[in-house]
This record gives sequence, C-alpha cells and structure tokens, in this order.
Amino acid sequence: MKKQLALLLALGMSVSLLAGCGSSKTTESTQPTGTGSTDAAGDEPKKVVFMVNGSLGDKGFFDSCQEGIERLGSEYGCEVKTIEMGRDETAYETYFRDVSEQDWDLIVAATWSVQEVFEEVAADYPDNNYLFLDGEVSSDNMIGITFPSNEAGFMAGCLAALKLNAGDEKIDPNQKIVGFVGSMDTTNINDFLVGYIDGIKYIDDSIKVITSYVGSFEDVATCLEMTTQLYNQGAQIVYAPASQSIVGAVTASSDCDKYIIGCDTDLYSEMVETDPNLVRNVLSSSLKKMGDAVVTASTSLWDGSMSLGENYSLGLAEGTVGLADNDNFQTLVSEEIRTQLDEIATKVANGEIEVSSAYTMDTAAIETMRNEMKPYQHRDLQRRR
Repeated sequence: MKKQLALLLALGMSVSLLAGCGSSKTTESTQPTGTGSTDAAGDEPKKVVFMVNGSLGDKGFFDSCQEGIERLGSEYGCEVKTIEMGRDETAYETYFRDVSEQDWDLIVAATWSVQEVFEEVAADYPDNNYLFLDGEVSSDNMIGITFPSNEAGFMAGCLAALKLNAGDEKIDPNQKIVGFVGSMDTTNINDFLVGYIDGIKYIDDSIKVITSYVGSFEDVATCLEMTTQLYNQGAQIVYAPASQSIVGAVTASSDCDKYIIGCDTDLYSEMVETDPNLVRNVLSSSLKKMGDAVVTASTSLWDGSMSLGENYSLGLAEGTVGLADNDNFQTLVSEEIRTQLDEIATKVANGEIEVSSAYTMDTAAIETMRNEMKPYQHRDLQRRR
C-alpha cells in the first residue's frame, strides 16, 4: 500500500510539474526601481524575456532560472517576462522569432535541446542580444554560459563516499555500493556521472557504482522503478541527475528508506513544506545555481565585464556550483564530513584537484569507466547477456 500511495503521489506531482506543456503561458513583472539595469542614457529599465522550452514547476533547472529572472525584476529594476513554450519543439522557432521582433534588451533561453534553433534565430537578428545557458555559442550577439557538471558530480561523489564510510543505521557496511540514475545517456548527463565517479574514487576507490538511465527527462514512474532497483541491488546512496523524473527517485528513497542526493536545485528545501516525509533522506543536492548565473551574466553584460560573442564557465570557483546546505544536510551529514567537503571544494576551485569530464571523453571511454565501477556480480551478469 505504501508503494502504491507513493507512486500515486509521484505521478500526481509529475502531472503538476508538467501541467501546461501543451500550451504557452506568460508571467510578467514590471519593477523599474532597482539600480544597474538602465540603458546607457540611464533613462529606461532593461527589458528581459525568458523563453522556457517546457514549463515552470520542474523543481529544477527552469525554476532556478526563473528565480534569477525574478531577481532581475525585484533587485535590478528590470521589466521581465517569462514565456512557457511547452513541449512542441516545432513551435520553438516561431516563439523565438516573435520575441526577436519585439523590443527586448536581452532574450534568454537554456538547455541543449533548443540551442540550435536559438542560435539560428539569433543570427537573423544581429542587433538583438541573446543569453544562452548551459552551452557554448558561436554567434557575435550571444553570450554562452556553461556549468562544469563534472564539478557538481564530483562533490556529490565525495559526499556519497564519505557518508557511506561514516557508519549509519541506514547503510549496510557490507555493501560498498552507490547508485547513479540519470535522465538520459547523453554527454551532459554523463558529465555528472564522470565527476561522480571521480569523487567517489578520490575518497575510496573500493566503492562500486551501479548506473541506470530513465530514457526520458519526465518519466517519473520509470525513474521510481529504476531507483528502487538500484537500492534493491545494494546501492546505499543514489545520486539522481534525473531532470523532472527526479520525483520518482526521491519517492524510491522514501519507500526504501535509503539516502539520495538530488541535482540542480535544492530538492529538500523545495519540497519539505509540502511533504517532509518524502524528502527526509535527501542528504543534499548538487547545485547549478542557474538563478545566480542569469543575474551574473545579465548584469555583467550591461556593466561591460562580460562581452557578446564570448562563452563563460561558472563553477565552484565562481560559487555557481556546489552542494545545497540546508537543515537536512546539517542533520544528516556530520560536521567533520561537511568540513572535509569544504576543503575539497576549495581544492577543486583553485585547480589543485582536476576532475574528468565527459566532454573530453568518447562514448567508449565512458562505457569503460561505467563498467570498471560495477560490482563484480553485475559485470558477470553483463557478460552472460
């Protein structure tokens, strides 16, 4: 019964997260009261529009971006608008062209799935300014912001390994295994995995990793099933860069009473008020602080510290990647481990620790890395298949 209720909850939340995907919605805020957002003459507030290739409410990437957009309005006096384009990819070009014909000082979009069409449209409107998040761009009227997901994964791996070895009633000391559930077997998701593995090996190279992919960004039910399977196969902690499917992963952690590490946004803080029991086992989340990146890139363009036609990487050194520090993190993770994690983050930020990246590896090398981390019984099963 508990599993059935949890599944219903997960699916219900998924419906809520994905509501409106078939049509566009807009959110507007006009608050020209801040400083640093006016044009060169200092007369008019900057106008910024955020184009969401999906919908808000994902408890992740888009919601984090939206937080930054809202800050541009409330803290910098910008006139801001958000357009939810839904999931019909054939409509994206029309949306981008429509806003490009309007009077916006900055047009913002994110994620690899819209990058090609976004750049194509930007090239046709050379007098406009565009900001693309989570990828490198080549157009002279665009800024590209990337985030070293491998650094985020590295910190998650260090946390998982340190917690596994610390001793805990929810951890079986005879099972030195952790799990990874990703939304898709793609380079951007595998960058988390590669960093995760590096982090685990940095702490304890005897720990093994079982890896699964949902095959979708939004399939909550499959993510629930796969994460449950990881726990049943011996994973004591699971790291879940699973996009909107992550609701399934956190439901599995609650059902199995095992630890989980979220991704992109502070999963515990986002959900604790609505369902504290569901997120009780969330150790932390590896963060891409998209909101901070939106504000940093926008204001840096306006003050001249960032330039159009350039790409910038914002990671641990810039404070836009890291682990979520919240009440649950403080409760479940000892002060000793938290101190170790701070020291490790500093070493990564200053280049003392170099983290591998899926972007510099081919498919075969990533596959080899995954296989080498599997527990021996899983390798034997793979060979028999």
